[in-house]
Amino acid sequence: MALKLSDKCMAQAKSNYTHLSINVMKTTSGLMYQARLSSRFGRKTIGLGSNELQALNVALVIDEHIIKQLAIGDEIDLDELKSITRTELDRYKQKKQPTIKVVEKDDLSVLWSKYVEYHTTLKLWSDTTIKTAVQTCTSIIQNCPYQKLEQRQDLFLWVFSDDKRSQATSKTRLKWIVACIDWNSKQGNIPRKWGIEYRDAFSGLKLKDTKVDNKFTDDTDISIFTVDEIYLILSAFKNGSYETQRGTHSQYYEYVYFLWLTGCRPSEATALKWKHVNLQKNHIKFCENRVNASGKIIESAGTKTEDSRLFPINAELHALLTNVKTRKDYVFLNRRYEPISQHAFCRVWKTVLEGIGLPYRIPYQLRHSMISYHANNDYPIHKLAEIVGNSEKIIKEHYLKLDIERISLPGIIR
Repeated sequence: MALKLSDKCMAQAKSNYTHLSINVMKTTSGLMYQARLSSRFGRKTIGLGSNELQALNVALVIDEHIIKQLAIGDEIDLDELKSITRTELDRYKQKKQPTIKVVEKDDLSVLWSKYVEYHTTLKLWSDTTIKTAVQTCTSIIQNCPYQKLEQRQDLFLWVFSDDKRSQATSKTRLKWIVACIDWNSKQGNIPRKWGIEYRDAFSGLKLKDTKVDNKFTDDTDISIFTVDEIYLILSAFKNGSYETQRGTHSQYYEYVYFLWLTGCRPSEATALKWKHVNLQKNHIKFCENRVNASGKIIESAGTKTEDSRLFPINAELHALLTNVKTRKDYVFLNRRYEPISQHAFCRVWKTVLEGIGLPYRIPYQLRHSMISYHANNDYPIHKLAEIVGNSEKIIKEHYLKLDIERISLPGIIR
């Protein structure tokens, strides 16, 4: 059905078109516009779309083309007119597309992927770190319902809401996430303000946590035992002083003693095999790790900081290793002749410390205690760093402490 144009359109049609007129058709999709050629061209129609102003402008282009063709004596080709119409309509359609670029911040999962890819590609993390801390944080981020950087407060609360882990562990997990955001901000992936805001918010966290946690310590979280405390612990393990079932504590005696004498990491001790112990040449080769990553035992070559290192066997350590009864593959086995489970051991360790009346400290502190003891008793720092797998800088900054009982000041010169 043909409809009348608005008064404005009618005025344009009468004054601007020489060889066509505009029809408006009412359809189920709304109003549609057509250019109807004059009777001398057979009153053919060409669709102009649904936009009124656009249709009128395209009709002007068609009418001008007809005028030019007639002026030079060419025939009017309907297909050519339709082609011109399509070209003009496409041009308007392209103009209609928004030219403003909408920039959205990457969500947390994308930022974490970039962070992990960079550090793993450049081999800045050990295999153990990737299979434990990184893998755990990846799972946390993938399950986190708060992915936008604006949701910082919700993210922090969500990380700390898991009652299956201690606040200390939650803070360690969050530390990785904050480091990821800070790194991305420094790389230019997100505005620098986000790294600063997250870092400042994290540094303001002050936690009071009484729940025991045994995971993800490092070589700077130091709370050493005294030598007397260590031998009290060893005696309690050897004699089973606090065990309710015979052998449940004493099975770990050699293992604890070894941690103290070597200062090795627990993951290195549980992975140690007899083939890497040479009692004739008096050295041990630490070259493997054995860790529990979210309930899955993972073994990998190398230590936390290097491919391998040799540790000298002194008389006390030689006597200990000689007295270990089993010579089957792993050096330290439980009473079922299976490799020691660090998770099971930590439960016993906690019970022993409570029985003695010592404040809880993780088994890793045996390593710190050994290094601190020798660093402060004149053992050459460069040699100590080599056998325990640390740098001289770390030992000097974190272990070499002033032993006030061993120092006396000279008298005052009058």
